[in-house]
Amino acid sequence: MNKPTLFIVCGEAFSGKTTLAKEISNRFGAEIVGRDRIYFALEKMLALEITDDEDDDKLWTKDLWPIAVQGAKNHLSLGKSVVFDDVCLHLWQRDELRSVAQSVGADSVLVYLDVPAQVLKERRERNRITKERHDVPSKWLTEDSYNFERPADSENPIKYAPETNIDDWFSKLISNE
Repeated sequence: MNKPTLFIVCGEAFSGKTTLAKEISNRFGAEIVGRDRIYFALEKMLALEITDDEDDDKLWTKDLWPIAVQGAKNHLSLGKSVVFDDVCLHLWQRDELRSVAQSVGADSVLVYLDVPAQVLKERRERNRITKERHDVPSKWLTEDSYNFERPADSENPIKYAPETNIDDWFSKLISNE
């Protein structure tokens, strides 16, 4: 990478975004930014898990997005690559992130975790038992699944699926830059 890169990681809940974001971060020395990281940094201090879902929903959809975007911009401006670990449900969100990267002279790469619905369901059910990560309210999962605008070919997504060999995938990612 000759200049900072914004890796825009998108996919539905339980698709493996955070796991892949950590891999990308480790391989490229990139900072991880996203609403989850901000939310969980504030969770205990603000007692977020005991609030009504509607309050959390507003925080998630209205308040944390611009903070996360600004964080990505700040790191890119300092010459640091960033992995934006988020659902990125909508095309406008991905467009905004690409625009931010371009505004500071950084590259952007869209990484789409293309995971079948049955696999997402199995992961969520397994997580309810193991509690390896936080759960997501069913209402949010249903809404996100319905509203998710899967990246079109015109966005040039680098797809990652559960059966993908990680080393082969990274070779493709590097050759795409």
